[in-house]
Amino acid sequence: MRRLILSTVLFSFCVPSFAQSLVSDEALLAKTRALYDAPFTRGLVSFDCAVQFDWKKHFIDILGTIPPTAIPITERLQTIQHRVFVDRSGAVVSAIPNAPDLTGVAHAAELEHGVNTIVSTGLNAWLPSSTNVILPVQPTKFSFQKIEPGYKLNMNGPGVAATLLLTTDLRVTSGVVQLPQPMRFTTEFIDAPNGYLLASIRTGNTTNTDIDGAATFSYTYQTVQDFQLPSLVSVASSSSEKWHYALTDCKVIRAIIVKVSPPKQ
Repeated sequence: MRRLILSTVLFSFCVPSFAQSLVSDEALLAKTRALYDAPFTRGLVSFDCAVQFDWKKHFIDILGTIPPTAIPITERLQTIQHRVFVDRSGAVVSAIPNAPDLTGVAHAAELEHGVNTIVSTGLNAWLPSSTNVILPVQPTKFSFQKIEPGYKLNMNGPGVAATLLLTTDLRVTSGVVQLPQPMRFTTEFIDAPNGYLLASIRTGNTTNTDIDGAATFSYTYQTVQDFQLPSLVSVASSSSEKWHYALTDCKVIRAIIVKVSPPKQ
């Protein structure tokens, strides 16, 4: 009986301590999440923009000049107009009004496919911060660990296993992901009117960020109907090839929030 009473007393002390730990982690996550500008959590449903890509400048950036044989290609590619549609599920690029006929223009189809991939990849790399899923969401379990100078955030759940490092002001600076796919990343977040905005993210292999597959994405922003959306996007690959494109004429679809008044008593 005495042992039972002692166990009960010990348990009564452990439960509040454990509950306090959970409350502390939940409160810190809520505080962290509130610091970030994530437009898809503030009523943004989708947006689509015209894509501006300068093929001549791209060749000059890579080769220092435009080879005479590439001039017909750049001129043909420059006539193609694109728009990109972005929602929570990802970015989709399309040529308007119709897919181009590049028959007879050497390498044009491959280059056209390449720029489509770069545009969508650049915006897909921005999506986790714009939807706030860079931070843990249910049912993922998580815990904050105080370190110098900041925090380590451990996450583990169905198909998710990752560790993030945050500064004392709760900006994510880097992370290592085991699931859903192994990767390492570093980030820079800047101050903006609605919270922290992703300025750059570098992704790569979990052991060596300089091997093939590493890439750096950089963003500047424009205000569209009170949302901060990418304006200029730069993508640099591990081979040092750089791509730059601009998003203009952006059109936004936002959620309609219906307020329901409580019934009169």
